[in-house]
Amino acid sequence: MFLERRKGAIVLHRKKKGLFVGLCTKDILYYTDELPAHNHKAKTEDFAVYIGGPAANAAITYAALGGDATLATCLGDSMESRAMIEELKGYGVKVLNYSEYDTLPNTACIVVSGDGKRTILSGQHRFSVNREYDLSDYDFALFDCNQQEISLDILADLEAAEGKEVARKPIVLDAGSFKPNIEKFLERADIVIASEDFADASGNNIFAMNCDATHKAMTRGEKPILYFGTEMEQNDPSVLPEKTEIPVEQVTAVDTLGAGDILHGAFCYGYFEKGQTCEEALCFAGKVASESVKYRGPREWMRHR
Repeated sequence: MFLERRKGAIVLHRKKKGLFVGLCTKDILYYTDELPAHNHKAKTEDFAVYIGGPAANAAITYAALGGDATLATCLGDSMESRAMIEELKGYGVKVLNYSEYDTLPNTACIVVSGDGKRTILSGQHRFSVNREYDLSDYDFALFDCNQQEISLDILADLEAAEGKEVARKPIVLDAGSFKPNIEKFLERADIVIASEDFADASGNNIFAMNCDATHKAMTRGEKPILYFGTEMEQNDPSVLPEKTEIPVEQVTAVDTLGAGDILHGAFCYGYFEKGQTCEEALCFAGKVASESVKYRGPREWMRHR
């Protein structure tokens, strides 16, 4: 909470508490002009280690912009995972670690080429879950649909709480790729932000598939974001409104790692914390994501705010 002055009066403002559910990884980045050939080794003095994963990057972004972020994930209990939890706390992100068995965290190896493009090898394993948490205190939840060991249970818990004198929690879906069980999240999501690669088995994108979300958006890299809201005003209810194009700032990309995740976290901040409309929040998020790709790694943009 913080004090806010409005027309001479002091008002106590409670930050919107965001629950970010999904993947948190240890990312090892190598910057090189080209990949090594088979049975050859390439050396580079240009490498770094970051916390990654869609939900983790979104939570860090939400906290960096001033939001109250909690990450629900599975990290296990190892020296590496304990260090990651402390680093997340340093970014202002609280952690609900649903798996505290002696298990290594998920790890990704990422090679970034000279033009900022990336190749990712993501090591992910299924976690045995041994913790439960009270989720009643959150204002919204974002799911990346990874780590379904906990994601499906958390989704069910949020649905079960509805109707028990608990307000419906808005759900944002990060639809990066079409994953198993994603239909269950599509049925419940209020806002879906999908990549242009997101498609079902028939090739339908987010605008063509069966999804009743009030707000749908498609990110397309440096191209404008496409947005469609079913609540958009129209004179003839039988005519669906056209999709809106939201411009994306054109910049020279140095490293696109985590840009989509950063966009999702920034959108949540604009929409839930700042009270922007969905279009305004997407525009704001696009600017933050564009700023992030100007620098190496998913955090450097925070130093230049």
